[in-house]
Amino acid sequence: MALSHGERTVSQEPEMEGEKTQMQGTDFKDKDALSELTKELTVEKEKNKELYDRYLRSQAEFENFKKRMEREKCEYFKYALERLIKDLLPVFDHLELAIKSAKESRDFDSFSEGVQLIYKQLKDILAKEGLAYECSVGEKFDPCKHEAMMHIESGEHEPNVIIEEHKKGYFLNDRLIRPAMVTVAKKPKNKGSS
Repeated sequence: MALSHGERTVSQEPEMEGEKTQMQGTDFKDKDALSELTKELTVEKEKNKELYDRYLRSQAEFENFKKRMEREKCEYFKYALERLIKDLLPVFDHLELAIKSAKESRDFDSFSEGVQLIYKQLKDILAKEGLAYECSVGEKFDPCKHEAMMHIESGEHEPNVIIEEHKKGYFLNDRLIRPAMVTVAKKPKNKGSS
């Protein structure tokens, strides 16, 4: 049987009143249980507040850590070359002396000898830092290590072999930092073919 919106059956009312009575009885019976639950809720709220405070502190510490790491990284990069620069200062001093000596004495042989010593000193410092040179003349052309400036027909050399090095290629700790600028041999064209 369908009921309209405002109608009630007689059998439904006692059930609802009985439920109210049951609930009211439960509320009065379990005041101790309610009090216990309230205490537990208070304890849990305190734990939650403590955990949240710890979380906020951790976040703040992490932000401070990130800022400190960023500062230290900036400092590191700012002064990373300090040791290398200190090693290069004597080379700089010797170049200044060579220039001064060349102006005063005009002795080309001693000037040339001094420049060669300075070059060796500079080369040794850079080699200590991991800079290496690899001679390309006679090697097969490798586009990963070489940059072809010219191709020259040659009957003396095999095709694709480097016959001249215009600028040296350099590696820093096994990483190519500048390819060698080279001239590469190519097969001569037949003069009889048209």
